[in-house]
Amino acid sequence: MIKIKPGASIDGCGAEILKALIAVAPFYARHDVDAVVTSGSELYKHTAWRSAHYRGDAIDLRIKTIAKHLRAKLVAAIKRKLGPNFVVLWENKGTPKEHIHIHWSPVFQER
Repeated sequence: MIKIKPGASIDGCGAEILKALIAVAPFYARHDVDAVVTSGSELYKHTAWRSAHYRGDAIDLRIKTIAKHLRAKLVAAIKRKLGPNFVVLWENKGTPKEHIHIHWSPVFQER
């Protein structure tokens, strides 16, 4: 199941990032935990001043509910699933603010 942390919002998120959220939720379900969005398009200050969150192209997902020995595998599986048009980062590893950051960043392909 997908849940939204109180204070977070996906209301302003674009279609691609919402599709990504739906695509990664089963990875969490396999570990019997919910995919919790801890940050989406809400307008509070993000670390990067040009954050993709501000334009609705990024989400952060909780990772602390996944067993520590499985977290790297989860991040790798999400990267494979979403492919090259998404940036998937394991941010603040080992801290209370640890999370998975996903943002839409399409790769330019010449036609």
